[in-house]
Amino acid sequence: MRDIQGFVSDYIKGKKHLHLEIGMVTKGDIEYHSFGNPPKSGGAASEHRLFEIGSLTKVFTSMLLLELQHQQRLSTDDTVSKYIQQGKNDYLKKVTLKHLATHTSGLPRLAPNLSSKKNRYNPYSRYTEQDLLVFSADADHTEQIGSFEYSNTGMGLLGYILCKVTDSTYDALLKKYITNPLNMMETASVLNTEQNSRLVDGYTSTGKVMPHWDMNGVHDGAGAIRSSVHDMSLFLQANLNEDHALAAAMQQSHVPVRIGDSDLCFGWEKDKALDEDILCHGGVTFGSTSYVAIKKEQGVGVVLLSNYSIGSADRVDEYLDAIYKFFTKKDLYPLTFLEPVGKSILESMMQ
Repeated sequence: MRDIQGFVSDYIKGKKHLHLEIGMVTKGDIEYHSFGNPPKSGGAASEHRLFEIGSLTKVFTSMLLLELQHQQRLSTDDTVSKYIQQGKNDYLKKVTLKHLATHTSGLPRLAPNLSSKKNRYNPYSRYTEQDLLVFSADADHTEQIGSFEYSNTGMGLLGYILCKVTDSTYDALLKKYITNPLNMMETASVLNTEQNSRLVDGYTSTGKVMPHWDMNGVHDGAGAIRSSVHDMSLFLQANLNEDHALAAAMQQSHVPVRIGDSDLCFGWEKDKALDEDILCHGGVTFGSTSYVAIKKEQGVGVVLLSNYSIGSADRVDEYLDAIYKFFTKKDLYPLTFLEPVGKSILESMMQ
């Protein structure tokens, strides 16, 4: 086991409710590291605790798209209008599933008719299928097609379309095409009773406990998955290997495609570590943060799951922090980000 205390020391400081789980992955091995509160007596081992993974879900949604294309159920070049007929909206006849999967659809991060006032700590929970269809009927972002703009709306719409194509729920799609083939039995968008008992509470950076998010089916493709460091490590290991049923879709998701002025991947984001290209993605809810990264050429990857968010969901906390900072020149609730920790660990594996 490697000593990675130095990489996480700043992150874990001051987080009294912390569960931080880390998986260091190679093609043939996985190392687990756990920081924060130890497992309760008789409870699940650290690597089997479940976390909200937030936007890491988008990597899975994009892979489902590619797998369904390989099975000739659809094409990434299909337009949205093929699956959603909303009046005479010409925009939907131009934007494709590929645009949705690469955040180049022009759709905004959040639909204007998604109001957090309805449930500010669980912002997606009351957004319905009808809300999505009403928004789609009037959406016109034709001039932005081909330009990158990160969109929860677009990825939620993609997940919704995949469910329509297969006449299935997102959770059932996930199980059929990804988690069951890869033996990821702790990963789901809908947890059973036993799995729910292992789902850790999430906290803002201020230490306030937060409810788990409910995507209400409409935004499942954007952020509904819960998983463990055990399962996410298996997922990264599968991305490093080519001897399984999903290899073709995974390998395609790693190859950038030219859209507009950018080379973009399906689901994955590109970054640099030690001046070399890596594939990565992060996720955030009000009570969790996650990060994964792989360096394919060296066959290494890292996954980090934390039950602390990078900010506060409460405006009162933000005001208190601003007042404290004004008088002390320090942050009352210092924001500590998970991505730099993960990248540093990956770089150590690359050396």
